Amino acid sequence: MKRLSWALALFQFGCAGPLLAAEGSMAGTGLRTVFSLLLVIALMFGLAWVIKRYGPVARAKKTFGLDVLGQVSVGAKANLALVRVGRSVLLLGVTANTVNLLKDMEQGAFEKTLSEFTTTTGPHQ
Repeated sequence: MKRLSWALALFQFGCAGPLLAAEGSMAGTGLRTVFSLLLVIALMFGLAWVIKRYGPVARAKKTFGLDVLGQVSVGAKANLALVRVGRSVLLLGVTANTVNLLKDMEQGAFEKTLSEFTTTTGPHQ
């Protein structure tokens, strides 16, 4: 509903802009310029959202079944990453030059280990 009201307001400004600009007033020209700028910015955000949602990275995630579960920095240029690939969960060591497989677990074993860890140490440390 909120989007509909915004769209209606933008449509009214879009219709009012040419009428005011036809008078030749500075306010009408300024209103039309502001409306055009807002429209271009909205289109840019919309295009960015579409690319993020349906672009090549989203397709690769769906195709390969990749999902980054988490990432922790362990140094200036080194990270540990948990990545789900299909039914496996991989612990990867990532540096600027290499990616090393540290641990490979099945989804069930990972969830079991995680639940054991949270029950022994508590939910938050």
